[in-house]
Amino acid sequence: MDTYIITDLTGSDGYFTFNFFCESIVSALHTLVHLMEDEKLEVPEKVASLPPLLAHIGEDLTADYEKATIDMHRFKENILDFYETAFAVNDDLAPLILKGSDHLRYYYYVYAQGVNIMLRSMLENIVRDFPAQTDPRPYIEEIMTDFSKQLSNH
Repeated sequence: MDTYIITDLTGSDGYFTFNFFCESIVSALHTLVHLMEDEKLEVPEKVASLPPLLAHIGEDLTADYEKATIDMHRFKENILDFYETAFAVNDDLAPLILKGSDHLRYYYYVYAQGVNIMLRSMLENIVRDFPAQTDPRPYIEEIMTDFSKQLSNH
């Protein structure tokens, strides 16, 4: 990426898309944790680190969008940190969920689906906020390349 700061954003689609996914993921995760406790399944410690990571991304996006800018490098680092932890959480959760009820598996799949589709939706909507003269391909390619490397480790 030549520059990581996109200025003069023209909308807030990326910001509201993040907030939608953040609320959905945290809500499903919250329900999942309660169901695991009800079913006497030990909740992996790493689960507790996901909401603060999402909150950190949200704080940075709020600050950026208030200035009509976005620091794509910081966004990339934040989102990859979140996904690294989410992948580790999934590695810990998956075997436990198989021991649980259908209700537990349902909320696990709701949570997992949110995590699975968030990145692509976020990128599509952030790009909508870019000024017309900004070519999003270098940003998206760099994020997806780094994400693919990270994904191959899990």
